[in-house]
Amino acid sequence: MSKNSVIPIIILLATILMPVHAFADSDVAWDQLNENEQKLLQRFKDRWQDIPQQRKERILKGVKRWQQMTPEQRQRAKQRLKRWRKMTPEQRQRIRERFKKFRSLPPEERQRIIQQRRWFRSLPPERRYKLRERWQNMTAEERSAFRKRLQERRQVLQEMPAEQRQQLRQQRNELRRNWKNMSPSERRAARDNMRQKFRQFRQQRQRMHR
Repeated sequence: MSKNSVIPIIILLATILMPVHAFADSDVAWDQLNENEQKLLQRFKDRWQDIPQQRKERILKGVKRWQQMTPEQRQRAKQRLKRWRKMTPEQRQRIRERFKKFRSLPPEERQRIIQQRRWFRSLPPERRYKLRERWQNMTAEERSAFRKRLQERRQVLQEMPAEQRQQLRQQRNELRRNWKNMSPSERRAARDNMRQKFRQFRQQRQRMHR
């Protein structure tokens, strides 16, 4: 992959995928960049001094993120760039707002979302397609009800004793790791088992509050 073709991905990482921090007071000169940074950003060399400091900081964060990526992560980044280029300004703004909201979540909540995304990517393509199709075919009321059920489950988790909550999360993570190797009947049984545990705790909680 050529250095020039990497630049748009670095810019995307810099402007969308990176959190906003306080920036350094001193400017970052071209000579302060290391050799790898200069190679990746060669096209900026002649105008580097004219780029605002905040933008420089963002670009360098994008470079750092790119260098830390595995080949698989870089491939996904290229795919994201293709989708980004096809989006309307309104769609891009919604993504920025969602990412800003994500960065404002507590660390535990962010980690939970990241794990869910990893689990989703681990699913077979046909399964991911069916889940996307199911979501897209939902009415606004159905989506609202689905989100409400998720919120209720999170509330149940928060109210569980720490030991019980940890056990349930370990079981859920193990289920996600083994999902691809499970038969349809095993998956249904596992889902039913998890739902049953949530229902049992919810019922216990309701009895205690009567």
